[in-house]
Amino acid sequence: MLRGKCLIARRPLSAIHSFSLPALMQKTGFRSTAARYLSASRGSMSGANHSLPVSKAPDVEYCRRLVQQHDLDNYLVSLFSPRPVREAVWGIRAMNVELVRISEVTTSTTAAQMRFAYWHDAIKRLYSDDPVQTPISRCVHDAVRRYSISRTWLRRLVSERERMLESPTFETVADVEKYGERAYACLIHPHLEALGVRDMHADNAARAIGVATAIVNFTRSVPLFLAQGRCDLPRDLIVKHKVDLDSLYRNPQPTAELQSAVYEFATKAYTRLCGASEIYVPNAPRAAFPALMAAVPAKEWLERLESADFNVFDRRLQQRTMRVLWRLWRASRRGTWIDASNLSK
Repeated sequence: MLRGKCLIARRPLSAIHSFSLPALMQKTGFRSTAARYLSASRGSMSGANHSLPVSKAPDVEYCRRLVQQHDLDNYLVSLFSPRPVREAVWGIRAMNVELVRISEVTTSTTAAQMRFAYWHDAIKRLYSDDPVQTPISRCVHDAVRRYSISRTWLRRLVSERERMLESPTFETVADVEKYGERAYACLIHPHLEALGVRDMHADNAARAIGVATAIVNFTRSVPLFLAQGRCDLPRDLIVKHKVDLDSLYRNPQPTAELQSAVYEFATKAYTRLCGASEIYVPNAPRAAFPALMAAVPAKEWLERLESADFNVFDRRLQQRTMRVLWRLWRASRRGTWIDASNLSK
């Protein structure tokens, strides 16, 4: 049972949809995106190369199974892309799975650094047409060669995961947002490029979705990490809402203070998703939408969190539901993940 009531008045997530356009553009860095986008594009290979792939069917199947097992939400998202694009996404997502697992399977910082050094070298070899002979590297190499995937995104993926290992806590919500733009959005950008989309509006949407996904993942992991004596909520929220971490480490359970902090954190994510849907997606090419559907699982989980009264310990939040697949199908048909009823409020 909860100890007391929520400490702040909550606005329903579904009511979050109206923004001051200039303020949101400034906050999300809209005006500076063009320069960053051009810089990222310079790292890509010049022109698509349609030579014979080096990966074989077992390599693709290996990546597919890895993503399906460890990143089911984004595996479901990938199913709404054409088959060749889907296989490229599986390779890159499988690489991300391996990067995330480094902190789980290594017992020392030195061992983890050696694994990250391996991936830095593997990416360098991808763009030298000399991939490391593993299923993931061969699949990513084919994606890079076929779709001219920018090396910026792959380098950033490795470097941000490595930085997270060195400094796993965040001081402010802004730090989490910055991490989401770099570590999570860089998984959506290659998907866009594989779809043939290089567009500023799609790029902005990817960054907003990356922020929301990071917040969702950190919030979802709170019960697990509290049991391990760690909390991924940013320090400023913990202080603002007077969350007693020492007590939670000893006895992880829902408290009014924790729920208030989670509510504010979740609202940041939902705002980003609505902003992307209302401002960026309508101005992006329609071909970009299969990649931007990465927003759908994040939105679905946030709404379940709201139904659980922002109690991250509610066991229903740890369960997978096929409702995500239904939401993805509906979004693909409508070209948006925001309900029409929300927009009319």
